[in-house]
Amino acid sequence: MNEAINGREQRVGINYKILGKNIRYYRKQKNLTQEQLAESLELSVGFISQVERGIAKMSLDTLIDLCDYLDCSAGDILNSAHTDCKNKLSEDLLALYEQIPKKDQALFYHMLKAYADHL
Repeated sequence: MNEAINGREQRVGINYKILGKNIRYYRKQKNLTQEQLAESLELSVGFISQVERGIAKMSLDTLIDLCDYLDCSAGDILNSAHTDCKNKLSEDLLALYEQIPKKDQALFYHMLKAYADHL
């Protein structure tokens, strides 16, 4: 996926290590071993291990089958795996903070903290 940012295209990637950790989390929530998951999806244990470590990539069809089997959504698995989206948001927030006059930065921080504390 590409996004235009300041007139430039920037590629938004997937952090496969986070994706793998999410898969491992949902697998363990179902009390499944890698062997059981691999057998159920007709995949090799080695492939499941590599996916969970962020070494191998799976097809969209495999991701859908995995989500169906683990009773979770693709969004659950992909959550936080989009690398540049989260980093870009942090960078934008920092840039806004730096645009605020120094005398008002503490006020901005306390307002944001108070908001977050009441969520």
